[in-house]
Amino acid sequence: MSATYFQEVTAGLREFLPGLVAEMERQVPYASVAVYSNTATRIHVDITGENIHLEPPLVGAVITVYDGERLWEAATHDLRRDHLARKARELVQKALPVKGGPRIVLGEPRSGHFTAEAERRPELVPLSEKLHLAQERLSFARGLDERIANVMIQYNEFREQKLFVDRVANVSQDITRMTLNGLLFAQRGAQQEYEFKSFQTAGGFERVRLLDQDLIDAKDNAIQLLSAERVAPGMYDCITTPTVSGLIAHEAFGHGTEIDMFLKDRAKGREYLGKPVASSVVNMYDDPTVEGAFGSHYIDDQGQPATRTTIIENGVLQSGIGDLYSTSLAGLPRTSNGRRESYLRKAYSRMTNTYFGTGKHTLEEMMDDIDHGIYLESGESGMEDPKSWGIQCTIHLGREIRKGKFTGKVYKSLALTGYVPDLLGSVTMAGNDFHLGYGFCGKGHKEWVPVTDGGPHLRLRGRLG
Repeated sequence: MSATYFQEVTAGLREFLPGLVAEMERQVPYASVAVYSNTATRIHVDITGENIHLEPPLVGAVITVYDGERLWEAATHDLRRDHLARKARELVQKALPVKGGPRIVLGEPRSGHFTAEAERRPELVPLSEKLHLAQERLSFARGLDERIANVMIQYNEFREQKLFVDRVANVSQDITRMTLNGLLFAQRGAQQEYEFKSFQTAGGFERVRLLDQDLIDAKDNAIQLLSAERVAPGMYDCITTPTVSGLIAHEAFGHGTEIDMFLKDRAKGREYLGKPVASSVVNMYDDPTVEGAFGSHYIDDQGQPATRTTIIENGVLQSGIGDLYSTSLAGLPRTSNGRRESYLRKAYSRMTNTYFGTGKHTLEEMMDDIDHGIYLESGESGMEDPKSWGIQCTIHLGREIRKGKFTGKVYKSLALTGYVPDLLGSVTMAGNDFHLGYGFCGKGHKEWVPVTDGGPHLRLRGRLG
């Protein structure tokens, strides 16, 4: 099945599904149908060769009913009207009898189709042009230095199309997300180090780029890491790049403010709503409306229009992020964070673009009075315990600061650890710059959805090891 097939089928379903929803709701308090198509193109080139992988469309529908107490769902790849009607009736019968429970809060009526503006629709750009872009970036990076042993360039393109219909919503969206990544390996004898640079966007192919300077910086960092040391464990004055700031935001108040985690008593954040959790310098948001960002959308997977959620304002925890079911049960405002990996997966409360708000300080002002500190430059990964608010972020590269200046000394494989309120409470400055980086985030070990995180430079005090 092709993406064109999906468009043709949903054109008819947009008219058919409201009647099917109304039929189901004659017996249950709430019903909805969501139809999806997900496709992907992946191009990988390195010094050994090239690989192109075109994933076939994953097309199907999810039928949902609410029995007054819980949600029941059925998924199918068969989008014929008679089949969808039969599956819907079978699901309603499974859900009966109706129980007494919280009312599902739906919001205002909404309709329409949403897609990003694009000068060049990615699906219309020849595959040969995408391959050539990756090859050209490979050629440039390979020629930067004889110590570069290998270069990997990856172009990824993910197209998501969906239609959502319930009693108040008849909405659809078509989003293509793209990444262009460079991984450079430097070698000295048997030792090898790497650095990674990436670019992410959504919308038109004309936006895709991986700048010469990005690859030069990756080359320089990889070579410097060949001589890098391990940092002595201890407390340090730290400055985080937007990449590392984003890693902290994601781990500190990502899963920890997902409202379905509140209901399961797995997130300490529930106890702190309306209370200070950070210094007054800290503001944090989850915002799927950021134009062109990898984690953005127009509607979530439960038909909720995209809006920005303020998680922390001037150090005070303001809100969690939620899906339709969890916010209804918790009696909290609904946000645009009900997301599925595909039609085969459940909708959960999930992050979109999670970031620290900007401040007024320059990097020079942040560094000025640091006697001895570390500039945390390249984030790798992180982990958290939402129940107890422990956090650990691994940092690929750090730079020593002495008397407000870089010394040239480089550290590798650092770990930033601590208790979330202590770490965020130590933030004394937020930069006037801003950047988002992309990724895929899982719920536990699965349920992967596209996200970004970031913010400005931050100055804080953290435990490194």
